[in-house]
Amino acid sequence: MRKTTMLAALAMFSVAGITQAAEMFKDYVPSKAIWNVTMVKVNPNRIDDYLGGLRQSWVPSCEINKKLGVIEDCSIFVSETGAGGPFNVMLVQKFPSSAAAEPNAETYTKMMAEVRKNLEKAKEDEIVKSYEEFRTFWGEMNFRRVEWK
Repeated sequence: MRKTTMLAALAMFSVAGITQAAEMFKDYVPSKAIWNVTMVKVNPNRIDDYLGGLRQSWVPSCEINKKLGVIEDCSIFVSETGAGGPFNVMLVQKFPSSAAAEPNAETYTKMMAEVRKNLEKAKEDEIVKSYEEFRTFWGEMNFRRVEWK
């Protein structure tokens, strides 16, 4: 009896949820900002190695891109359950708009010039050389935050 009551209540809420669908621009607006999320599967015993490499390569590039106004923020997220799930590391960059995420030769050239001041190409190659042994890209997605009206 209790299961039947719970199933009936669940069904009622499901139907109510369908009739209460939110409508874009009426109930919410997608943010102008875009969060680019790269999901990576790193062997659990190599996460510290991967983070050490990112600290020397990816993080400085993020800081340079912030100074250039290309991105607003960068973050690295690591799963507390390193061996569970299809990925265990997320590299996140927040772009102020989709236009900022578009390829731009001038900005790229400036960014790479700054990167090379701090990290020689040979050193970068050395850092990432072993990545393929313990890292696999799982996917990449762009997200917009929902801003409720």
